[in-house]
Amino acid sequence: MLTILATAFKFVNTLRLASDFGDNAAAVAIYQASQSIYDVFDKATVLYEGRQIYFGPADAAKSFFERQGWHCPSRQTTGDFLTSVTNPQERKARDGMEEKVPRTPDEFERYWRESPEYRQLLAEIDEHEREYPIDTEGRSLAQLREQKNVVQAKRVRPESPFLISIPMQVKLCTIRAYQRIWGDISATATQIVLNVVMALIVGSIFFGAPDATVNFFAKGSVLFLAILFNALTAIAEINSLYAQRPIVEKHASYAFYHPFTEAMAGIVSDIPVKFMQAVFFNIILYFMSGLRREAAQFFLYFLITYISTFVMSAVFRTLAACTKTVSQAMALAGVLVLALVV
Repeated sequence: MLTILATAFKFVNTLRLASDFGDNAAAVAIYQASQSIYDVFDKATVLYEGRQIYFGPADAAKSFFERQGWHCPSRQTTGDFLTSVTNPQERKARDGMEEKVPRTPDEFERYWRESPEYRQLLAEIDEHEREYPIDTEGRSLAQLREQKNVVQAKRVRPESPFLISIPMQVKLCTIRAYQRIWGDISATATQIVLNVVMALIVGSIFFGAPDATVNFFAKGSVLFLAILFNALTAIAEINSLYAQRPIVEKHASYAFYHPFTEAMAGIVSDIPVKFMQAVFFNIILYFMSGLRREAAQFFLYFLITYISTFVMSAVFRTLAACTKTVSQAMALAGVLVLALVV
């Protein structure tokens, strides 16, 4: 715990030095900041359910809320005290102030807007705007756009908010997709092992069946199960897509990449992974079931099952993209799978 706090203090102190030397500002949100970390900052803001209830000098925040009537224990840091004020289970009013302190976010906001600290803040904002007036003629905006166009990659529209081209976005998203796969390689390995186990189980059912008319429906069942299993394994795409949706939406809002390039990268990264899964499953099942041991028939079987996996993966990804919750996507997927099986 001490190591984490020391590392956090070094990081915050580095931000402070960078802000001082670079003449800029850094906005930081820290959970359970120590007193030494809190003292590094010039100003602090306190939010309560989306409402600002304080913004001003960091060293004056504690006295502001104590003046409201809240009690700060002697060993509690200023950061913890400020966050406890917004938690009805943690905050504690001073003796005699229980009925006078604000309780709801609206009351806190009203107290803040009527305080001298708020009037001082408005005066500082007016003084700053007089010293640095807002560019009403758009010169700063034009300069910002010009700087953005300079760092844009080639073949990117000047009006586009993105800095890199579509192929570069697909490339970077594909690299990140492989990094995710490698970071969770156990999940991929587990899926391959399950494919092998299922192939052995299904193949053993039809193992040694004679090549005669009596086993005509048995051979058809093998082909049906092969396509069905490869198609149903793709239903896991729904959960994985919803897991990464918040990140993709945030990155898209920052103009890092188009969401469709992430989808394209997902398909590209799935090609070798699904190929390995298909190799282990289809080879075992095909030869254990005693299907025709001819190259033309085997590769046609492999091609159909392999493509059906991608087709169903695209279908389930489309369902996930068209819905707003996992439950909606899974309900539609269940109906669709039932229809396909029938």
